[in-house]
Parts: sequence; structure tokens; C-alpha cells
Amino acid sequence: MFTEKDAISGVVSGVTAQWDVPLGVLRGYCSETFAYDMGAAIRASGKPTYVYQLGDHDPSGVGAWTDFQTKVRRFAPDTEVTFERIAVTSEQIVDLELPTRPTKTTDTRSKGFTGGSVEVDAVPAPVLRELVTAAIERHVDLDALDRTRVYEDNERELLFSLAGRGWSA
Repeated sequence: MFTEKDAISGVVSGVTAQWDVPLGVLRGYCSETFAYDMGAAIRASGKPTYVYQLGDHDPSGVGAWTDFQTKVRRFAPDTEVTFERIAVTSEQIVDLELPTRPTKTTDTRSKGFTGGSVEVDAVPAPVLRELVTAAIERHVDLDALDRTRVYEDNERELLFSLAGRGWSA
């Protein structure tokens, strides 16, 4: 999971920590070295990889995310990697009635960019946390997780009773 800004990582870090999902900050365009390291990590995992991002909806924010994907794919060409921007999307701008600002015409990437620009900070924090939770939970068998938690609670209760101490969840 990546954010475009440190402030946003603080908003969602509790969710990613709960699921033990790595959280990084991509401040603009990434270096070749960083993309190479990401590609190497994806290759080394030997598993399908999903990379999610929370970023500004503006020419630079969208462009940096596209550039990141291109570079990582170049360094991990034979891997199964899925990239998804989970905020800010054009649909969210409409659905959440997010405030837009005029796109900077001085930005050379603004040609072909449609609509107003929106900072990821405009998305309410609870919504950002919900988006991150939903993205992560797509990959979790929640029934199996619930069964595991019940089993762990039962084992914990047994161990505490054997030790002569009570335990409550």
C-alpha cells in the first residue's frame, strides 16, 4: 500500500498495521533504484502481488503513479502484479462531492487531463480507512480468519485455566 503523502500514511497506518500490510509513501516520481528494489521484492516473493495507492487526482499525482507502475513492471516483467489506485478517482470526486481546484496549466502534464484537481487530503479520513480495509480484505478469507480467532481464543482460555488464571477476551 502506498500513499502520496506522509499525512495520509498517518491516517491509514492503523489499518495496514492491523493486517501486517507494508505501507510506503511515494512522494512524486520514484527513482529507478526504488522501482528496481520493488521489482526485485515482487520477483522474490514468487506470489501474485497487489499494490494499492492513495494519491492526488491531478496531472502530477496520476502521472507519478503511472510512471511507478511502468518502472516496476519493467523490473519485474514476468511477475503477476496488479496495481490499483483506490483514491482519488474520478468517481469518488462525484460520489463524495470532493472540492476541486483548477488544474495548474503550467504543469506540462496537464495536457489531456480532464476535470478539476483534488487533493487526497480532501477525502474524509474514515473513508480512506474504509477504502484501505476493503482493498486488504479482498485478499483475506474472513471465515477462515474468524475460525482461527475462535480457535486461538479457546486455546488461550485453556492455557490460562491450566495456569490457574482467568482470561477474558
